[in-house]
Amino acid sequence: MYIPASAHWCLPPPNSAFGIFFAWGLPFESDLIGNFEMAKTRISVYIDGFNLYHSTLQHTHPDCRWLNLTELSRRLINPKTEEIRNVYYFSAIATWLPQKAEKHLLYIQALRSVGVKDILGKFSVRERKCRLCGGLYESHEEKKTDINIAITLLGDAVADKFDTALILSGDSDLAPVAAKLRQICPSKKIGVIVPKGQSAMKLKQSADFFKKIQGKDLRKSLLPDQIAYKNKTIIAPQGWL
Repeated sequence: MYIPASAHWCLPPPNSAFGIFFAWGLPFESDLIGNFEMAKTRISVYIDGFNLYHSTLQHTHPDCRWLNLTELSRRLINPKTEEIRNVYYFSAIATWLPQKAEKHLLYIQALRSVGVKDILGKFSVRERKCRLCGGLYESHEEKKTDINIAITLLGDAVADKFDTALILSGDSDLAPVAAKLRQICPSKKIGVIVPKGQSAMKLKQSADFFKKIQGKDLRKSLLPDQIAYKNKTIIAPQGWL
């Protein structure tokens, strides 16, 4: 059998039944019988928390707010050829709304229990003018999510932490991230997971592929109503399941 010069064997450690075979630059695992299995594609998932919440969970699927983002991510890939390496959740805490903030922090702890890495931005206060009466009022605007996603994704790409990145968002402001990824790491792929009720046209055009979230995947990806984590019990807020 002809084997190109780029292919070579890596000898297994002593007493090991496995070796690693590299053919044409692709890693394979082999056993003593001679079977070969191609290494799985490494997937990292970057989730825009507020975009997912406001487009899908707040109104159309409020009973799925206690969502297991690790399990949802697994349902968006082909487990035979792909594996999840990292799941990131990007959001911010509405500190001026104590009850909502408490529930949100509870949810973040629940996500940590299933291995999700949270990266939080913040809200800034802006003064706006009422179009009807002309009066001024204060509003809160979430900041840093886009830049946090961009920095984390591109940093992971340079550190070679994934082969394919999945952005779960419908925010077109993230389209330049895909362009930059192609520029600095052209071998990496980027996919878009589109929340229900969003088109994400610019973002989809910038990606290698896209998928839509299905309601059945949400319903099958819920956290248990009680979670034991770090010597305490986390209980789902009423109405979230």
